[in-house]
Amino acid sequence: MTTTDDGSTRPPATRGPGRPRKGEQAARRAELLDVATRLFGARGFDATTIEAVAKEAGVTKRTIYQQFTDKAGLFVAAVESLHAHEREAQPGGEDLEALATRIVHTLHSDQAVTLHRLVIAEAPQFPDLAATFYARGPAGSIEALAAALAGPLGDGSASRVARSRAEALYTLLLGEPHRRRLLGLQGAPTLAQAREHAQRAIQVVRGPEPPAP
Repeated sequence: MTTTDDGSTRPPATRGPGRPRKGEQAARRAELLDVATRLFGARGFDATTIEAVAKEAGVTKRTIYQQFTDKAGLFVAAVESLHAHEREAQPGGEDLEALATRIVHTLHSDQAVTLHRLVIAEAPQFPDLAATFYARGPAGSIEALAAALAGPLGDGSASRVARSRAEALYTLLLGEPHRRRLLGLQGAPTLAQAREHAQRAIQVVRGPEPPAP
């Protein structure tokens, strides 16, 4: 019981059903996207239904439709959740190694590899889905890398050069380890391994350090 200013008592305040706190909402959304990713990977995009995702996640179909509009929206949200590292970047002030490390650690993860396999398998049947995946995923990563490479004062020419270097760096951040991940030949890297991978890739793109005077 809670004592009020006038000395009376009342039961402690409780939240009404269906009104979770912001942190709880984020956790439930993440859990829902995890379930959707797992089902998409196991059944394919076409065979995965909103009903199945809702049942597995313990939510109503209406909840999914309200949050994601349709199945394609649910898939895009799963892709975007994996690429949150781009939104973490500080424009013009992002540490390239930190960003590159996050990209490696994220894109070589089990969840990202599952989505990547799915898009490759479904691209001929769902070209729009593949195009959205690229725009919301790889293209966003390349833009973030280009911004980190160009720096805050890069002019138009420098930006074009930075984008070209960013595409090369992104390719290296995937590389043969990602191919082996897609084929199930090796496990996901630890954060330390991701950092080492990122450092090697950056060194290749930047070239050797100039000799000390």
